[in-house]
Amino acid sequence: MNFGTKIRQRRDQLGLSQQDLARLLGMTQSRISEIESGARPHVNLTNLRNLARALGVSADYLIGTWEEGEAPAPPPAAPPAAEGAAQPRRRGRPRKAAPVPAGARG
Repeated sequence: MNFGTKIRQRRDQLGLSQQDLARLLGMTQSRISEIESGARPHVNLTNLRNLARALGVSADYLIGTWEEGEAPAPPPAAPPAAEGAAQPRRRGRPRKAAPVPAGARG
């Protein structure tokens, strides 16, 4: 199975259209179509990584270094959100606190 066929099969498993996948990746639908049809069989590493992440598979699977007998499992159902769950932590440096206007101080 070739690169484009693997992308098309996995996209279909996930119930995504070419347009949906293109939106996730910041590409055009025509680029996804070209990749799947084999008209554009080569992608750069950034696009390969992004494709693999969006499809929930490894880059090894997409390029064919995965064992042939091993296919990716269907995506697991997302667990229900717990009430009162903590917000995800922000990454990066903390922002400085906004200055308090002089008239607002108690």
